[in-house]
Amino acid sequence: MNLSKKKFDFKSTYEFILGLDEKIRFVGIINDLGRLVYGGMRPGVISLENETESVKMYMEFALISKLHTDFDSKLGEVLYSMTVRKKIKMLSFPVLDHLIRLSLETDADHERIIANILAYLKKIQE
Repeated sequence: MNLSKKKFDFKSTYEFILGLDEKIRFVGIINDLGRLVYGGMRPGVISLENETESVKMYMEFALISKLHTDFDSKLGEVLYSMTVRKKIKMLSFPVLDHLIRLSLETDADHERIIANILAYLKKIQE
């Protein structure tokens, strides 16, 4: 994604995404080493995993995101990815050398959330 680091404001991005829907549980910006650099759980929402498990998951997300780039030349860049589990939906949006990661309630309108985030990312890259 052609977005300068100057325009990628972690705080504004976090606040915009969290404000999209009350069913968004978590918004985190994860660096390429799998470290959470900004964000967290929605105030008042309790995480389904403990802190150690969260750290492990962030590293896994970063690794998977890097693996997906192996196919960029043939298939194009990943715009987002989604995982649906019994208790939660998870979304990932690669941006620069970071990953925006969300967790949603299972009944959240993920299509509307995805469309809004993609439009936001497109707008800030212009």
